[in-house]
Amino acid sequence: METVITRDTDVLREYLVALDARERGFSPFGRLAATVKLARLRRELAAAGVDGTDEDLAALQREIDDRINRSFARRFVARPWGARLCVFLSIVLGQQLAIAFVWLLTKLFVRFAAMPKRWNPVLPHEQPAFLWALIFFFFFAAPMTAVGVLFGGRFLRAWRKTLAATLAIFAMAVLFTFLVVRGKEQSNPVRHNTSLEQFAKGRELSVANYGEWMDANWLMKDAKLKRDYEVYLRNGPGRWITTRFDANNDAAWTDSLEVMKDYLDDGEDEDGFREWLKYYLDRNRIYSEDRIDREVATITGSANQRFLGVWQLEPLLNERDQRLYRAYLGSINRAMWKWGIAWMALMSLAFLIAYLAEPVVRIWDRVFGTARGRVKPGQKISADSDELPTGGPSRDRLDSFPERDEITTPTFFDTPLKLLAGIHRSFVRLVVTTGVFVFVLWALVYAFDLSEQRPNPRSQVELMRSHLLFGGWTETRSDALSRATDSPGPGFAYAGQESGGGTNSTRSMSGEALRAARVVELEQALDEADYQTEKRFKEQYKLNAAQRSDVSYLKGLTAQLQQTTTTLPQQISEVGSRANAAEARAGQIINEATAAKMTAEGVEKQITAKLGEVETRTARAAEQIGKVEDQASVLATRTEALEKELDRRARQIEARTEELGERTAGLKEREERFDRLQRAALAAILLELRASVDDLDSRVGSGFYRFFNKSEARRDADSLRQRITALATELRDLNTDQSKKMSEQLAGLSKKVDDITARIK
Repeated sequence: METVITRDTDVLREYLVALDARERGFSPFGRLAATVKLARLRRELAAAGVDGTDEDLAALQREIDDRINRSFARRFVARPWGARLCVFLSIVLGQQLAIAFVWLLTKLFVRFAAMPKRWNPVLPHEQPAFLWALIFFFFFAAPMTAVGVLFGGRFLRAWRKTLAATLAIFAMAVLFTFLVVRGKEQSNPVRHNTSLEQFAKGRELSVANYGEWMDANWLMKDAKLKRDYEVYLRNGPGRWITTRFDANNDAAWTDSLEVMKDYLDDGEDEDGFREWLKYYLDRNRIYSEDRIDREVATITGSANQRFLGVWQLEPLLNERDQRLYRAYLGSINRAMWKWGIAWMALMSLAFLIAYLAEPVVRIWDRVFGTARGRVKPGQKISADSDELPTGGPSRDRLDSFPERDEITTPTFFDTPLKLLAGIHRSFVRLVVTTGVFVFVLWALVYAFDLSEQRPNPRSQVELMRSHLLFGGWTETRSDALSRATDSPGPGFAYAGQESGGGTNSTRSMSGEALRAARVVELEQALDEADYQTEKRFKEQYKLNAAQRSDVSYLKGLTAQLQQTTTTLPQQISEVGSRANAAEARAGQIINEATAAKMTAEGVEKQITAKLGEVETRTARAAEQIGKVEDQASVLATRTEALEKELDRRARQIEARTEELGERTAGLKEREERFDRLQRAALAAILLELRASVDDLDSRVGSGFYRFFNKSEARRDADSLRQRITALATELRDLNTDQSKKMSEQLAGLSKKVDDITARIK
């Protein structure tokens, strides 16, 4: 009787040794399976009915407890929900790591690979092969990780099953990748001529001739002119184009070339463009005022009209390429979600069928099994295949489990083997149920994303980030500042450019970049205010000059009236002499004298009336001269007040500019102080960690301390590892050169702690 008890406990101890070997293996899935099975054995050992003494069973229970309680991670995995959570995270992270790897390769390619000449410079330089790799791993990674977890570290030993499963998953991933990209590569703008080339060809031009024209007209190549004109186009005449199709729908831009041609033929306002060009040349002081009209007439002349039309629509042509690229990526993304739902449903069904097929086979063997295929005494069954020869007894199939080949002790009763087989089946059940839950959850996530109608991604990098749990849809997001638009001139009411249009996509910026952008906007606002003030001053100066010319004209009229008035007394004296001569003759002839006297009296009355009229006119002229002088004095006073106001505002603008400069310098100084404090704090923390590691190393080096304080040393080592891991995580979030250097030092300390932990064991 004593021999039987010893053999049963020896079987369980050999099983523990097999699990220890599985745990020491390279595969993390093997360690997970060993811990889960060990915890299941601890729960089932009390109710299994294994023959043995209480002391022997208690010793076996203590050995299991010692293995489980070695670390917090093992205790967590030993719990049922902890094991399920680990399996869940393994499957999810397997897919996420594969997608993150493809995303990282794409980022490195975009960063370091040179752009070929044939590539559209408007589109990001992303090879389609990276997108195909993403689609393949999107379908391949999660099921393959689930299969790896299911086999629990014996993926290579069970190659007969895993090879077939791998080939099936690989073939289905390739098939779904083909279904996703089928019929969509034709709409990829990378494989076609650019919109500029297509539009120029429709206008009977070539891109080479257009480039030569741009080289000959230096102003058309100016970046600021292009940026300001793009703002004017999108918020002004460009609406003639965008309102004729759904501009918010990326796929609708496919037919926009015809609308642009109609705009140049019928809808273009050439006078409006000339006025805007005059405003721009005057606003930026490119030419003098007397030369602006001549230069504008040269640029908009008939000789340049064909090239100028292409130049005017170049921003919308570039946006068309980007929109079509987004439409292509959006169709790929939606196809991935649609076929991903079907793939997850298929994998859930496949896992359930594979799990439920085992009991059916067992029942079949139990009902129809014959002695022809029974296992002979002492014959072993391959654990990796989990199957028996055809016609084998159901009892042996019930007792099969992967670790059976590693148990060499013969058993008298099959109770321990049934117990271990049940533990293996419980592990398979846990992995299958968790895997089905993950597949169903992914299917629900894909269905939610498909129904949410999210905007199309701008690039392959953004599409890849959208499939990461911590990616999100904002473009990571970029290193370029959002463009600041200048204030418009009279008649051109336009604001900042639309965030989704053309090349002016709004992107995330750091705090320093945002402050720099605000400073640029303030500088542009100040320049525009100076331009408007100077323009109003010039207009007032012209008005004053016109008023001065009017005053000088009135003064000339007054001088002419004064000259006319000075000749009147001479005329009166001449009339008096003539009257005396007439009276002398009247003395000779009385009748003639009387008549002459009457005539003289009439002439005198007329002269008196004329003199009164002359005096009245002279008084009126004097009053008008006084009014003109008053108006001139008022204008002079207003001009002086306006000059004082302009000087005051100019001083205010200068003061504000100086204040902005001081604030910017203060912000930079605060940032430098913060960086120094951060470096000092990190250095102190690193020194403290290094001192703690050295102290632990010195203590562990003592055999006396390691013998009596092993658990305390383990706790200290775990605490140091957690602190190092937490600090390394924070340093990775900082993403600076100093943090990278300290991360390398922390990696060295972590390795040293691992060495110390190994020495403790």
